Amino acid sequence: MEFFNDLQSSSIFSDINESDILAMAHCFNIRIKNFTKNSVIVESGKPLEDIILILKGGAIIQSYDTNGEISILMKLQSGDVFGVEGAYAGEESYADDLVASEKTTVAFLSRHRLCTPCENRCKRHIKLARELMTIMANKNFVLLNKIACMSKKTIREKVLYYLQNESLKNNTAYFDIPFNKTELASYLSVDRSALSKELNNLKKEKIIDFDKRRYHIIKKNSLKNNKIYN
Repeated sequence: MEFFNDLQSSSIFSDINESDILAMAHCFNIRIKNFTKNSVIVESGKPLEDIILILKGGAIIQSYDTNGEISILMKLQSGDVFGVEGAYAGEESYADDLVASEKTTVAFLSRHRLCTPCENRCKRHIKLARELMTIMANKNFVLLNKIACMSKKTIREKVLYYLQNESLKNNTAYFDIPFNKTELASYLSVDRSALSKELNNLKKEKIIDFDKRRYHIIKKNSLKNNKIYN
């Protein structure tokens, strides 16, 4: 029952009954594991044998730059997947590390069984493949937003672009971000102290307000002309 409840907590399996979930677990060789905060779920360079589905908690995709500094690429939350792009592209190993950012439960799904269609094209396989493609498309959209964010020249422009996207995503001027300041600095590839200084400047100028991970955009940012307007 616990196995069923863990899987049904994901949107992928939410409308599937217990018998079908158990059948899918056998079909895709699903294994569920728990990880504590800061535990490495998979390491870059390791054989890409599984696609990983976040069931509970969250995880960070990170890599290392030429100086050995950690760079955060993306934060994954419940319902997100890791490794699916590499699996379908035929990659043999994971390109980045996946690290639990809190107490996290994940499901490992066999890459071979997912990427190789069943002989009878069963509905379970088709449904899961469709769900994974949707998740992958959404993830790529997030990555495109990050590329646009990283193209900004100044810390201020990066911060305001990122916060405005988070505001639009949540459809409110008040929202929580998935990063603390250290993680946000890594995500934006900027110095933490410089980021803190810029955030405090924006707060003093009453452009934004924040408390820990809670942010409020007081004035909207026009990225075309870099002006702030009400």
